[in-house]
Amino acid sequence: MIKKIFIFRQPAPLRLARPGRRISLWLILLFVLFLAGCGKEPNMDQLAEDGNFHYRNKDLGFNLVLPPEFLYYQTQRKETADYIDLEFFVPTADRNYYQDVPGYGKPAVIRIFNKDSWEQASRGGIYQKLGEKKSWWPGRKDKVYAIKFWDEVPLDWQGKWSEEIKQGIIDGFEAE
Repeated sequence: MIKKIFIFRQPAPLRLARPGRRISLWLILLFVLFLAGCGKEPNMDQLAEDGNFHYRNKDLGFNLVLPPEFLYYQTQRKETADYIDLEFFVPTADRNYYQDVPGYGKPAVIRIFNKDSWEQASRGGIYQKLGEKKSWWPGRKDKVYAIKFWDEVPLDWQGKWSEEIKQGIIDGFEAE
């Protein structure tokens, strides 16, 4: 009787690249991870090292520096065919102040216009122009950023709100 003997060989290790290339791929991967970790963005809910809040809205394409008085600020977005409003709210205890959101006052509204809509709206003079962003993508319209501050300041904000804070918000705007 003949016995069959099977000899199993271990498969050769799978090599995707030569040893020298494998090291360079790992180095590239580590370099990319290192670069990703270097660009740490500030937390918008916490004061930055400069003592201000740094608000960033990638979707609408702008950055804004807010003063430390905006502690516990909230935002709300409203859209129409002609513009997008980004409303900033801060806590207020003034019960006589008109409030869109209970317990909050609205110190600033950033309105993002299409260029055509801005030309019509700018005649009213309600919004102050902050900047423009040219669209490089075909079919997209250029944007104009404008701001409107509250007309009436709540009682508990009259000691906090000033022209310096207002100007600081304007100067802290940057279109991406």
